[in-house]
Amino acid sequence: MKLNLLLLSLSVTLATGALAAEKTTGSANATNYFTITGMHCDGCANGLMAELKETKGVFHAQVTFSNKLAVVAVDTNKITTPKLTAVIKEAGFTATPAKP
Repeated sequence: MKLNLLLLSLSVTLATGALAAEKTTGSANATNYFTITGMHCDGCANGLMAELKETKGVFHAQVTFSNKLAVVAVDTNKITTPKLTAVIKEAGFTATPAKP
């Protein structure tokens, strides 16, 4: 029984590592800046940042509540600006493109 649990744990760990490696293949070739409305606290910013980081084609996301800004580095071959805006909307916020 302990051996089965150990093998299961090892399998999950390896699968998780493979998924992480798959997500990071390629490279970011553009950075998008958005003014975010609808955030009420740092928890909102952290939740949105987590959603963006889970999106295919996103390599880095930083969202700050204090300046209402999201900076998202992406591979434009895998995701578009309208899709990023849709992800932000699905998370409950509004995104307006901003200049760096």
